[in-house]
Amino acid sequence: MHYEDETTGGSFMLGLLAGAVIGAGLGLLFAPRAGNETRRRVSASAQKFQHGASERYQQASERMSNLADRSRQTYERAKDSVTKGVDEAKRYVKDNTKNARDYANNAAETARDYANDTIDSAKRATDSTLNDIERRTERM
Repeated sequence: MHYEDETTGGSFMLGLLAGAVIGAGLGLLFAPRAGNETRRRVSASAQKFQHGASERYQQASERMSNLADRSRQTYERAKDSVTKGVDEAKRYVKDNTKNARDYANNAAETARDYANDTIDSAKRATDSTLNDIERRTERM
């Protein structure tokens, strides 16, 4: 918004300057002076207009160059921020993938241990029951 105000003000000033130079030139053309004097004044007015227009062009060029530089800087900052965000997201996924893998491995190991303990317990119970049965059958 700030740049729009500068551009609008510059356009107004350029229009004002152009109107003043054209008005002065027309006034000189229709003023009762000698042709030589009129041509000299018109030439001087044209040179002033050219100088003013050249200055405004230079100012506008500098503003556009500054705006382009700031735009490039803003783009670079945005690109760097996005790159950092992507890198952080990759790192987060990598860390959490490793954590999930470790958790799954630990859960699988715990399940294996529990299953082996259950099998061992069932085996002991079965052996004990078989021994009891054998003892009872021997007594008979």
